[in-house]
Amino acid sequence: MDSCFPPLAGLSLRDSDRPPPPPPGVRLNNCGKIEILQDLDLYYIRQIAHNLKEFDLEQKIDLEIKMREGTTKLLAACRHQTQTLEAAKNLLTSNERMSAYMAELQRRKRELPPRSLGSGCKARVCVSDLRMPLIWRDTDHFKNKGDYRRFAVFCLARIGTEVYDTTLLCPVDRSLTDLTFPDVMVFNQIPADFTFQLEVYSHILQDDLSIASTPRKIKKTIHSSISRTVGKKLAASLRDELNSGKIGPHFELMASARLTLDDVHNNIHTYDLKLESPEVRSHQLPLFGHFCCRLAAQPDCVGGEVAGGPLWAWGDAQPAWARLQGFSLQLWASREAWLQGQPSLQSVPVDKNTVIRSKKASKLEFEIVNESGAVEESVSLRAETCEERDQWLRHLQQHIHDHKRWKGAAEKTMEIYSPGSGRQLFPRPLRQGSLYDEIPLIETVQPVEYSRPTVQEIFGLTPSTSLSSCSSSSSPTFRERSLSSGGSGKSRSVRSHWPFSRNNHD
Repeated sequence: MDSCFPPLAGLSLRDSDRPPPPPPGVRLNNCGKIEILQDLDLYYIRQIAHNLKEFDLEQKIDLEIKMREGTTKLLAACRHQTQTLEAAKNLLTSNERMSAYMAELQRRKRELPPRSLGSGCKARVCVSDLRMPLIWRDTDHFKNKGDYRRFAVFCLARIGTEVYDTTLLCPVDRSLTDLTFPDVMVFNQIPADFTFQLEVYSHILQDDLSIASTPRKIKKTIHSSISRTVGKKLAASLRDELNSGKIGPHFELMASARLTLDDVHNNIHTYDLKLESPEVRSHQLPLFGHFCCRLAAQPDCVGGEVAGGPLWAWGDAQPAWARLQGFSLQLWASREAWLQGQPSLQSVPVDKNTVIRSKKASKLEFEIVNESGAVEESVSLRAETCEERDQWLRHLQQHIHDHKRWKGAAEKTMEIYSPGSGRQLFPRPLRQGSLYDEIPLIETVQPVEYSRPTVQEIFGLTPSTSLSSCSSSSSPTFRERSLSSGGSGKSRSVRSHWPFSRNNHD
């Protein structure tokens, strides 16, 4: 088992002061990450997590095992390029998650002190508006000639054991000037000393009309170009080259970046990318070396209550209802007033500039002091018992410490977007001034109903006027009598006596 995972010896249930070195033949990439090779090792790691009673990691590892099994079967059954790329991306993401779980399991096995897992306030970290410019030559982009390469690109974002993947962009060619990812990734329960890691992976597509796909195209068309005997020999020589790689597409790490709390801002900012050198130079994604994104953080104490309870203030006989949230202590006249949604009577700031003092005169009283310019503003409060006073002092001191640790994220509230909200971050404008866009595909023509005019419409008569009234004083002829009787008849009789009907020519 230890042959596939170097840290498995360190994860052994036996106590050891020093983990043994990796055995020979173990494959490690440039960054020292563990490559997940066999599912048996995954079951072994899950059993170690179970024996160490790390049930949260055991559930996550079990989920990744099931995801890996399904993804591997899907990758073997895929026939379309898009499905194959998605399956390969999911498999790589699962491997990276397993590497993060193993590192966390090692740390817990060695009983190292957890990083920022004390009583300090955690936060939600949101990453969105991710965009990376590409650098092409003028002849490649504007004249649409030169660089033939096409890529499939996605990113991995991680903080601790949380690893998220972005949308797969495919194809990425010389017609694109930048990579735009519409994903919104939210990390929960993140400490203040977090490190956000961004990794860019790409895979060069081999189905284009370029020299990169020459071996595969030769194998498909070799029999039609030369004799069958020679074609079989050449195809056999190319078989080793085509089948030497792993199953499915292989994504390579193109660039990476690390951001911390100092980079958090409510707006989009530009950061540096560390470009990696792939094994094949032609597989290098033409990145510019920078990327922009919105990295926002919101401490949990901003949107959730830290402490609440009765406190005596203003020298009243009845206690007021106090609530500590969002780096301020708000006071209501009673708990019922707070439940009814009434505005608070007083709001006392509790931030890095606040000082908490205990009064010697009374063990139940304490004072909150804030400096406003050269003037100190203080509020005296009294708890009901000494235990409650100690709890309030502990929460207030921790609140002040959290405001110092979270820096800009605590000074200004940042909005945390919802994942999968369908926000169009970078809408592309449509073509303007094109006649093609203005012409509808299906022309709608209003149908015109044809109806024969009546006798009254031909002679300009009103419905109350008959043809007999307009005749001469002489005795009417037989035709006139017929027309007169036909004017008051049905419509079919009028059509039968129409002057230009076929019946008159018979």
